[in-house]
Amino acid sequence: MCFAHNDNVCSVKNTSLPISQIFQAATVVSTCVRACYTPQMQTYSHAILTAALNRPLKKWRARNPERIPPVQTGALMLGSILPDVLLIAISGIAIASDFARGVFRDPRFTQLTPDTPTPTELLDLSMTMRLFDVWFFENRWIISAQNIFHSPLILTTLIIVGYQLWRRGQKRGAALFWIACAALLHSLIDIPLHTNDGPLLLFPFNWTYRYFSPLSYWDPNYYGREWSIFEHGLDVVLLVWLGWSNRGWLRSRIGRKNDSLELGVD
Repeated sequence: MCFAHNDNVCSVKNTSLPISQIFQAATVVSTCVRACYTPQMQTYSHAILTAALNRPLKKWRARNPERIPPVQTGALMLGSILPDVLLIAISGIAIASDFARGVFRDPRFTQLTPDTPTPTELLDLSMTMRLFDVWFFENRWIISAQNIFHSPLILTTLIIVGYQLWRRGQKRGAALFWIACAALLHSLIDIPLHTNDGPLLLFPFNWTYRYFSPLSYWDPNYYGREWSIFEHGLDVVLLVWLGWSNRGWLRSRIGRKNDSLELGVD
């Protein structure tokens, strides 16, 4: 799952021109950010999907106030991205380290293609490559960071704990409940979208068992391109629906902003 196995990185030419270096840096950063999401569907898609569920959940809860805790939008949105946060942070450190050491200026990067294995010398050179090609599968700290909030077992336990706390009158139980619910939804979507790099199903009791899916959200050899089209099309539809369903709120916010500007001018 090396980030360099990408046409964008592979096509970057090594040059001393400042504008070319800026373009190279931007391209590599963009690709590395995508690499941060290699273990799961795009993080922003999880957030958009969860945001779209917010209003229906509130309506359902209003009809069943005794069955589930009050829906907390902030907790839902935090839970939708929480499973990816630790690996994204680690990826940022690895990318910054590679930039600082001038790794991406190595001409051997231009010789890579998406279908070729990463040469050992480049694995030794690039921390980001080691992160996704080696440590992601072998380093227990990285495995823990990736799976602690992807684990169905851990998240189900947190849902139960949050629910019980809420039933006992503790407000923090509702927040924990919805954070864990959104994170579990995130993980359950990720599981069927990876061939060999999805969440560990029995973590922390088993550190290797994954579901090997015939579909991958990122790998073109397993319908990655087709899924990407579907995923981002769905994102657009949901964003339009969110904008339309919240048009009253948006109008009120714009109106208050305009009123403030007018008062400032007066």
